[in-house]
Amino acid sequence: MMRTALLLLLAAAPSGDVTPLVREGLPEGFAVDGSLEEWTQPPSLTLSEKPSDARSATLWFAVDTGGLAVAGEIHDDPARLVGDKVEVSLSLPPPKMPPMAFVDQFEEHLVPREGDCPQRPQNRATICLAWWKQQSERRQQLQDALVARYTLKSDGVVRSGQSDSVGTVRFVPMQGGLRFEALIPATAFPRTAEAPLGHLGLRVALTDGERPPLVSSSDVQTVSLSQPLRYGRWPELLEHALKAQPGASYQPGPGADALEVWMNPAQAYQVVPKAPSPAVVRVDLSEVKPVASMGDIELVTVPAEVNRQGGVDRWLVSRRGQAILDTRDIGNDTLRAARRASGLQLLQVYDGPSNPMGTGTCGECPLVSFQYFSMDAQGRFSTPTRLQGAGGLAPRPVAWKASADLKRIEAFDVLPAPRGKQLAVRHIFDPNTGTYTTSSPKSR
Repeated sequence: MMRTALLLLLAAAPSGDVTPLVREGLPEGFAVDGSLEEWTQPPSLTLSEKPSDARSATLWFAVDTGGLAVAGEIHDDPARLVGDKVEVSLSLPPPKMPPMAFVDQFEEHLVPREGDCPQRPQNRATICLAWWKQQSERRQQLQDALVARYTLKSDGVVRSGQSDSVGTVRFVPMQGGLRFEALIPATAFPRTAEAPLGHLGLRVALTDGERPPLVSSSDVQTVSLSQPLRYGRWPELLEHALKAQPGASYQPGPGADALEVWMNPAQAYQVVPKAPSPAVVRVDLSEVKPVASMGDIELVTVPAEVNRQGGVDRWLVSRRGQAILDTRDIGNDTLRAARRASGLQLLQVYDGPSNPMGTGTCGECPLVSFQYFSMDAQGRFSTPTRLQGAGGLAPRPVAWKASADLKRIEAFDVLPAPRGKQLAVRHIFDPNTGTYTTSSPKSR
């Protein structure tokens, strides 16, 4: 009897007619010991068949930030008990899969069907067909990875596709059947796009491989939690970053501080599809870097959002504790801050190719550009104002510098020796207006 397994199948697609009850919070004194004494509330679900002394199962479910607890009693003919299994489907809201497409420097080219590949010339058609088949298989694998399958064995919880135990379980013989308890940790849940996590999908069936299964419903049923579960070291940042990009998901658990984002990256001159659809880009939300502080408001940057090329942009975040006051996408620009009477003055500097993808006329020519904005006493950012920079029209290098108090900002063209660095533009802060006065040399 101790070889009896409990199979938990995590899937998706809410609808149906019978919804199991799920306790929010584990029972007081919960332990994976098979005694069930702590499960004092009514059962979450009862499955049975006629006659009344035939096989049946009484099940309890409870969930908290630590994971999903499952307890139950299985009643069956002792001769058949070894083959009994309880199948449970649990789904979490998934990320949105972007359309099958490839993106060049101009636009997205949709290829939803194999027949949408170009028929001529032959070499392009062949490349596109091979790409389409490969990406179709890959997309299915990505979707399948959102379905986690577990088997509860006497030596632990094993997730399908993994050899090591991911949770704990205990089976205890009883008169006419078995009692069991198991804990599946949140770190073994499927990935989800919802934070806080407030919806679970459940479907339960008792099977033995020979008789028709006892099922709670023909479909997965949606359970809404009255107190959604929050994960991560900085839950509000996780929630903001997920909402900003529909293809983002995270792995629930106490250390949920990274995203995976599904997106179609733009590649210059991609006339036939080469890039994966979707690419899977990891965003490490734990790389928080301090910028400045003002009273109890802290200003930090953190990687948070995937850009069009598949790189990761940083956000500038003002926060009080872990409460987010405002955010601004600053890409990978340099940021400087200086104190002002009204708050903080901020300078954002772009130093790179004139076109981030390097395309177009002089697209790879060096460019430096400026924009400035402020943060007020409530931690809110003002609308940025652009300032003239240098470069972008020739392949020669450019440079810039700014004083620590941001009262002087300068950009330079870097010419061959002996001329060297030549001033292109200077900006001087005017405290009366709170803006900059711009000047350029008469000859360059």
